[in-house]
Amino acid sequence: MKTLNIDFLNTGLIILSFLLACWLPFELFLLSYAILGPLHYFTEINWIRDKNYFVVNKLWIYLIIIAAFLISIPALFQLPYLDQYQNNTAVQYIMRKLPLYFNAGLFLAIVAAIAFTVVKSKKHQYIVLSVGVLFAVLFHFFPFYHLIIGILLPTVIHVYLFTLIFMWYGNLKSKSRIGYFNVILLAVIPFIIVFLSISTLSYSIKIDTQRIYAENNFYILNIKLAEVLGLSDGKPFAFNKLVDIKIQIFIAFAYTYHYLNWFSKTTVIGWHKKLSKKRSITIILLWIFSVGLYFYNYKIGLIVLLFLSFLHVFMEFPLNIISIKAVGKSIFNPNKS
Repeated sequence: MKTLNIDFLNTGLIILSFLLACWLPFELFLLSYAILGPLHYFTEINWIRDKNYFVVNKLWIYLIIIAAFLISIPALFQLPYLDQYQNNTAVQYIMRKLPLYFNAGLFLAIVAAIAFTVVKSKKHQYIVLSVGVLFAVLFHFFPFYHLIIGILLPTVIHVYLFTLIFMWYGNLKSKSRIGYFNVILLAVIPFIIVFLSISTLSYSIKIDTQRIYAENNFYILNIKLAEVLGLSDGKPFAFNKLVDIKIQIFIAFAYTYHYLNWFSKTTVIGWHKKLSKKRSITIILLWIFSVGLYFYNYKIGLIVLLFLSFLHVFMEFPLNIISIKAVGKSIFNPNKS
């Protein structure tokens, strides 16, 4: 009964997220990212930590902490009081060189997640990591690799595709019809958006919203998704262009439901059970501080939370691999699932 109630709740959350995204695509994304995002980071990181990161080799956590830290360093020099050091030779070198290896860090994090969840022998784990390094060097020369790993993986793949697979994985145990309906509903939402009849004239986006969205380079995701889907007409991103609005509806929906799905699963996966009073108070205070930063200056909030944003993406990778493995097994070898 508890699972059934959660499934019905998620049906409502999918529909609610979709309707809100259609109504306020840009505003909803910015608000969800600033308000729901930080609370999601703090609570999920705490839960995954208590689950021993879902890996058999503790080297994993050190690797992803270092990777998330290195990715966040260049952005830190855009903060007030630190931007004065941008003319420093060493800082310029860091800001110029580190971003070249960001995608390699993301790729190797996925490879490490596969190695530490699928491969049992430490020797073979390190062999897989070594092969991953070679592929990272090879793939560096392919633009499509940078598009998938650098832009889509930590964004829509993380919030949409992995959420869908995780829901499917959870439903392999519950066998709920409503649960499977939710998986299908989530899968067809992008197609509904494609055929959705909307007027660009019905969207009046405030100047502040446009400024925040553009100032933080969020529009790059719209552009790249349009290119991947073959919808790009060669023109730059525009807030009043039908393609960009529809893509933004999908982005706003995916992010909002990703966060709401996590909070709706509290009683199912029990991520709240090991939240001591001290941890709860700490998380609440950090969340209030984070939201305050976003409302004070969105860019400052984004930069300060960048480390946690990437860390929680990395920390989910082993669970993503476990989910993909289970779903794949249920499809190709259902008798043993």
